[in-house]
Amino acid sequence: MQRWIQVLLGLPWRDRFRWGSRKVREAVGGGDRIRTEDRMLLEDMLLPAYASEPAVGELLFVGCESYTRSYADAFGPGRFRTIDIDPAQARHGTPDHIVAPIQDVARHVAAASLDVVVMNGVYGWGVDDRPGLTAALTAVATVLKPGGRLVLGWNDVPVLGPFDPEPVVIEAGLERDPTSPLGAWRVATDTPTRHTFDAYRRTAP
Repeated sequence: MQRWIQVLLGLPWRDRFRWGSRKVREAVGGGDRIRTEDRMLLEDMLLPAYASEPAVGELLFVGCESYTRSYADAFGPGRFRTIDIDPAQARHGTPDHIVAPIQDVARHVAAASLDVVVMNGVYGWGVDDRPGLTAALTAVATVLKPGGRLVLGWNDVPVLGPFDPEPVVIEAGLERDPTSPLGAWRVATDTPTRHTFDAYRRTAP
């Protein structure tokens, strides 16, 4: 709750009501009924595109909530896995869910074994500073196959995204992915927090 207040006060006045009302609706409805632009891009474009791509063998989704439980439905058995630092969120994850911070993913997933990692709403909501993001992205690069892809969803407002994550991503060994289902390597949405999706891929070792 304290973080919510910090974010609310950190937004411009014109966006406070929009963001606050969305969070209230998510809390009341469990998040399942909120159809905002960023949620639709993720649920209706990105995840279905990866699910239908034969080259995508396994996708790791970072962070679980009640509204993410259905995300695995489009994928076949063993193709979608979840990770979350909070043990209480395991009930929303897959049967092989991992309870760990994303910085420790390489302890639980084999190196160069994943085709896609979706890390949405993690930077700014737990991974908040440059050292933390560097550790997370270095770990992600380790478990991605060469050419494997990362979707990084973040909020482009100072209170949640104090710095552009791209330089940190590049340092971790990834590059922009112009072949993303989004049609571009970066897409910003018209939401109160300017939720932005970046698409990257791991460069060859």
